Amino acid sequence: MIKERLILLYKLCQIDKELSELYSLRGDLPARIEELKSEIDTLNTRSNEINSELNIILQAEKEKSRENDLLLEKIEKNDELLRTGKVKTNKEYDAIALEIQEAKTKISENEKFLENEYSEKKTSLENELSVINEQLKELNEELEQNLAELSELTKQTEEEENELQKKREELVLKINSEDLDNYEMINKVKFGEAVAIVRKGSCLGCYSSVPPQKAIEIRMAEKFYSCESCGRILISEELINDSNS
Repeated sequence: MIKERLILLYKLCQIDKELSELYSLRGDLPARIEELKSEIDTLNTRSNEINSELNIILQAEKEKSRENDLLLEKIEKNDELLRTGKVKTNKEYDAIALEIQEAKTKISENEKFLENEYSEKKTSLENELSVINEQLKELNEELEQNLAELSELTKQTEEEENELQKKREELVLKINSEDLDNYEMINKVKFGEAVAIVRKGSCLGCYSSVPPQKAIEIRMAEKFYSCESCGRILISEELINDSNS
């Protein structure tokens, strides 16, 4: 019957109201914690991006440095050939001298490349990473503090919350699935107040007037009615009083 179904939803609403009141004791801590986690995730993502870019630069620096080391070895070997007089012809001498000059030119090009392409960018990335690390330190400290405060508040109401949750779970098993889906949909918007009492021709959820004929029909409870103003499920005060008597 509709009456029994309405009473079940009303009882569920009463439990949800109590739970909502307990949750409200936590203030904006849960929302702030989620906000902090989001900010930390964003900064960590950027930090990872910067480290990847720095690794690319570091790899390029290593490759250029390795190349320069090999070129210096080549220059030293060729210098030794020229110093020791092992070069017999002018053609050989000129070829070795050209190799030395080309190696020096390549070393200079590599050094300029690293300075022009990476030096400024590397400094900029390192500075940004330093700022991010400082921000992460502050945010993590604030998150840790808020989590500790929330844990303490939760402990104070934990027993009561668990009892209400247990009652809620037991009650939900008795409710029609379609009724429950509709209730939960409204409940998300109305924050634990999906059902409103009709008293003296008014919806106590939003205090809008309920037409007399509709108030009579709500009292008869032959079908479900919703408030035209706030959308809550309506139940007459008389029906609640009858169920309690």
